[in-house]
Amino acid sequence: MGTGNSSDDCRKEVEGKENVNTVLFQDPAPVKVNDPNKTKDLDTILAESVGKFGWFQVWLLAILFFCQATFATGVYTSVFSDYTPRHHCVGDQEEAFNLTKWEEESERCGLLSDDNVTECSMWAFDKSVIHESASSEFGIVCDKAFLKTLSGTLKMSGLLVGSFVFGWMSDVFGRVLSLTLAGVLLFISQILAGFSTNYIMFSVMNIFMAAGGIGSYLISFVLLFEWISPEYRTTASASAQVPFALGFLYTVLIAWTVSSWQPLQFALAAPNIVFIVFPFILPESPRWLVSQKKYQKAMKSIRFAAKSNKLPAPEEGIEEKSDSCESFGIGVLLAHPVLRYRLLIMSFNWIVVTLCFYGLILNSAGQDLFIGMSSSAAVELLAYILTIFLMDIFGRRPILTICQIVSGCCCVCAGFTPQDFFWIRLFFSSIGKMGASAVFSVIFIYTSELFPTCVRNSSMGLCSTVARIGAMLAPSIASLDSVLPMLPFLVMGGAAITAGCISFALPETRGTKLPETLEQAEAIGKENHEKK
Repeated sequence: MGTGNSSDDCRKEVEGKENVNTVLFQDPAPVKVNDPNKTKDLDTILAESVGKFGWFQVWLLAILFFCQATFATGVYTSVFSDYTPRHHCVGDQEEAFNLTKWEEESERCGLLSDDNVTECSMWAFDKSVIHESASSEFGIVCDKAFLKTLSGTLKMSGLLVGSFVFGWMSDVFGRVLSLTLAGVLLFISQILAGFSTNYIMFSVMNIFMAAGGIGSYLISFVLLFEWISPEYRTTASASAQVPFALGFLYTVLIAWTVSSWQPLQFALAAPNIVFIVFPFILPESPRWLVSQKKYQKAMKSIRFAAKSNKLPAPEEGIEEKSDSCESFGIGVLLAHPVLRYRLLIMSFNWIVVTLCFYGLILNSAGQDLFIGMSSSAAVELLAYILTIFLMDIFGRRPILTICQIVSGCCCVCAGFTPQDFFWIRLFFSSIGKMGASAVFSVIFIYTSELFPTCVRNSSMGLCSTVARIGAMLAPSIASLDSVLPMLPFLVMGGAAITAGCISFALPETRGTKLPETLEQAEAIGKENHEKK
């Protein structure tokens, strides 16, 4: 009933954007207000003075891709630093690890003496994989093993907190300052984690690492989009996942080289000290500056980019667009039947792909930690690269649906494969991870193309938020292998197959114009919908 009015308002919002008032600039000469010959819109100035691609874009991509890679160190380090090695109970600290005792489950958490089992207070740990981890250092095994699952869940909650806090900060205080603070938080928490004196301190630092990591990733993603030429944004969106996978591979390599949790924390933290210099070398987003009415600073950022690309500096002022248009929120999404069912389907997809993505990583650290994790990182990188090229050939919906179903089927197959068949199980779980990575790569673009401009931020924000539910569930789902080894794979596989099947109800957006109004969004998939 309220849909018609919302549609008219949304249309007025777009039409209202055509109203522009000019702003006085003293750059390089006084500009008269409302003089159309002396002002230009921001997109035109960026196209003329920054260009499509040059040395400035190369330098910017290098910095921002570094920021996106650091997220991997923030979220994956604990897989190695908090690894639980094979262990058994001992009565003397000098007693070495004995594989035979590990294979006897009754001796893992209790000390056998004359057919009596006494409570264990000391353990011998297998140091062949990780020489020393936080779990072995602080004795997080047996009756304390649940603390590791709890720590993993809390770490994933750091992703939710970091998304909210740094998303708000970047809108209020600017992209560069917020990016710097996120990186510094990541760096400091990594260092402090290495000095942890107990498991609680270590777990708290992991929460801050996750928050700082997701902050640096999201803000650098936004900053990249606000500087990049519009025609390269789709490619940039898919390519932005590649540095994350490279950061994952880097984390695996450093963990294999540095086989102790404290030096590992310091080694992974060291490169992140460069975040401190970002305010001095990274120009602020001119789009954010214009939205804050800071026109002179926006022109300063544009001149910096123009000089780097050897293009003429802008001589005109920037048109001030009217802010009279109204912004719509979740209410419009829920009130509109078409948008509501799309939102529900996409939200479920976000939860499931996040659950499978992190859940498969945690389950890859099973029989062989480094082979499992390196293969997971490799197929993730391959999936991102392939998606860049296949997304515009086959479309968004086929990649989302097929990859979800394939990922789910492979998870189920991995679950039914006996643990003794390590390489077969690894093959199925790797293909499952590859499918989840491909879905992750396309889901950002697909979600933004399904919803109109006036509710796009609300829909993306809601989907990104509910996705953290999947991340927080991942450690608990992965820990179900202690109940039944196949159980985590069956849960993840069943959810992925369900998500893929219901996604056939979504329309294809390949080749369509980005919808501005509710009517345009509703028309996606229909014969009369406007193409690019």
